[in-house]
Amino acid sequence: MNFNATWLQNYLSDRLGRAVTVLSLESFPRGSSRETWFGAYRLGNLAPPVEIVLRADHPSGAVDPTPLEQEFFIYERLGGAGLPVARALWWEDDPAWAPRPFYIREKIEGSWNIPHYSDPAPEYDALRIAVAKAHVEALAKVHAVDWQALGFAERLPVPVDATQAARNYVDAAKARYNARDGESLPIFLEAGEWLVDHAPTAARVCLCKGTNGLGEEVFRDGKVVALSDWEEVSIGDPASDFAFMQGFAEPRLRDGKQIWGMEQALDHYREVTGVTIQLSSVRYYQVVRALNLVVMARNSAANIHAKSAVGHIRQAWTGTEVIHIAKQVLGMAMGLVPPLGPERFAELNQTVDTQ
Repeated sequence: MNFNATWLQNYLSDRLGRAVTVLSLESFPRGSSRETWFGAYRLGNLAPPVEIVLRADHPSGAVDPTPLEQEFFIYERLGGAGLPVARALWWEDDPAWAPRPFYIREKIEGSWNIPHYSDPAPEYDALRIAVAKAHVEALAKVHAVDWQALGFAERLPVPVDATQAARNYVDAAKARYNARDGESLPIFLEAGEWLVDHAPTAARVCLCKGTNGLGEEVFRDGKVVALSDWEEVSIGDPASDFAFMQGFAEPRLRDGKQIWGMEQALDHYREVTGVTIQLSSVRYYQVVRALNLVVMARNSAANIHAKSAVGHIRQAWTGTEVIHIAKQVLGMAMGLVPPLGPERFAELNQTVDTQ
């Protein structure tokens, strides 16, 4: 049994206790860490359509090693925290209903794609800066969430204090790495020790979104209307959210002058929150990002090895090419290999953008 419109119609009718007409159910092709399905249904002939999002692991398992149920938990708890997030509706792991465990959340109208954002023409500079600032402001709201009151410590590792935030992240990556069988990677262990030795003190200990930026959020009219992709959520250093940001902090030059970039993004964050994040901390967490990509790649390779018949081609790529690039980045950071050319960083950015 797999996800299809007939199955969804039966499931929702049972859940809601009345007849439901499913209008559509389509797989979303972007991203590959888990399956994402967009659906719409109607209660009665005259009722307006209700749009939903269904999330499930691939038949061969997810790229990200964190549990799918944790992702649902995050959405469910954040629903009352005043953040722009989709409302969690149902978690399901009953084998009688589920081809595999899944959850359903509401779909918020909008798109990850922002018209003209990638158009290099000067007339869109103001748009790009405004959208990037809106995203920084959304991250500031995430960092202000009372994660203790929401019970996130029940699911997420918590650092003892700001001096241990980086180590907490590295230790969590090690635990996920050791949870899967696979080829021993000495550079991962070496990089873990190097990162602990060079760990910065966090500007604050807060809820961090994980993967964020262009392609990870829902926008409408240039505004963030939904923060999505909470797979890599953590309690730690807000610098990590700038290090794992996609598309909103790259240098923007005009007439030889940088009009936007990471420095300006951090300045805007300080203006909004009063909290100063050091650029060096962001660079540190960019190396941490490579460590976590090794974990994802190892997880993907293990899934493909165990269930090759139903493996996703993207998982095979993640388990080979992505891990190769990530190991190069770790080696470069520790001074073990020469710096990579810009084209390889472009590949790594593409990797991050499609997880």
